[in-house]
Amino acid sequence: MEKTFFFELITPSKSLIANDFDMVVVPGAEGDFGVLPHHCNLISQIRPGVLNTHKNNKIDKSFFIYNGFAEVSDNKLIVLSETAFDISEFKLNIYKDNISKYEKLKNQTKSENEISFYEKKVNEMNTTIEILS
Repeated sequence: MEKTFFFELITPSKSLIANDFDMVVVPGAEGDFGVLPHHCNLISQIRPGVLNTHKNNKIDKSFFIYNGFAEVSDNKLIVLSETAFDISEFKLNIYKDNISKYEKLKNQTKSENEISFYEKKVNEMNTTIEILS
């Protein structure tokens, strides 16, 4: 019996990782869940959090994911997320600068759509900082 399964993390712009792993722990909407080889079929919404891949009983890589869906079927896990990145790439000062930029842009517009967009981005950035700091 196989001891690994295929995992792929996909964003709208690229595939961040596609490889075989022993286990992947996903921040599901109902709580974290671990996927092992031959896991039963599952579809779950994901919440903001850290997704960990495991090889040889150790964390191999860690990714921040903001939202999206996870699907397990046929000994593979596919996670689709609008926002995802390797946590080693997280730079707190860039996120703080972006929050200031979006707050400034929000205050300069009268368009409800733009205000809503900037508020969503600020909330996303604050959530990311809160989880990763």
